Amino acid sequence: MAEELSQYPEVFEATHRGYLELAGTTIPCAVLKNSKRIISQTGIFTAFERPRKGEKRQEGLPSIIGAKNLLPYVTDELKETCRAIHYFHSNGKISVGYDAILIPLICNLYLDADEADPRMLVSSQEKLVYRARILVRALAKVGITALIDEATGYQYDREINALQKLLAAYIAEEFLPWTSRFPKQYYQEIFRLYGWEYDPLSLARTPFIGKFTNDYVYNEMSSEVLEELKKVNPIIESGKRRRKHHQHLTQEIGIPHLQQHLTKLITVMQLSDGIEDFKDNFQRVFRKINQLKLNLDEQ
Repeated sequence: MAEELSQYPEVFEATHRGYLELAGTTIPCAVLKNSKRIISQTGIFTAFERPRKGEKRQEGLPSIIGAKNLLPYVTDELKETCRAIHYFHSNGKISVGYDAILIPLICNLYLDADEADPRMLVSSQEKLVYRARILVRALAKVGITALIDEATGYQYDREINALQKLLAAYIAEEFLPWTSRFPKQYYQEIFRLYGWEYDPLSLARTPFIGKFTNDYVYNEMSSEVLEELKKVNPIIESGKRRRKHHQHLTQEIGIPHLQQHLTKLITVMQLSDGIEDFKDNFQRVFRKINQLKLNLDEQ
């Protein structure tokens, strides 16, 4: 074993091992002799329900946070925490992991990026924002519980795995099925109609796309809906909105209405040769639909 340990600059001894049940996933974890809490190297991808990719996009960063559009939100603390830690068990096997605090740090990165400008994120990253929001809220609730247990000494009397059961309950409270409401095809068609080169990571066109969405999506659902969405989802200090408008639509009525509208809208976009052709087709199709609804209401 001594010869194997010599291959690494520093290897720590794990005094405790176990498995963390986190939001429907199982993550190997350990506590080292120096009291540092560790999650396995693959566990960081498991926690966010993302398959591990062998190729790193940025040196020293896991691929889960190595995309170009996320780099402005990578802090020095996060870079330091991304350093792999080698440790060995009583059986002599050497494993690789990260400081467990990496999970909330990655959550913070995605939440910061979403708050700064949610339109800069691609669909796969939006799923991670949703996952991060669930994890942060649940971990915060468990954290205050653990602190009180430690302060009062109750940590020695509570049943084994009590905190994990509490975490599972809190995550169940937060969880709602995530779906990408605006498909990539919607954005690709906008860029095609205006003759722009499609780049999902570019921020140059995002204010215009927001206006396009208001004009041809939310206004068509009804001007009252858009005004109400602006009230419940106001612009914050950063000059952006904290959430996407569709996150405030109801599952029973608002979301199905949005999806039906997008299906028709994307079809009209695909049949149009350019933006002026689209505007004509949009008026022809949607004004006809609205007039039909009005005639039916009058009968």
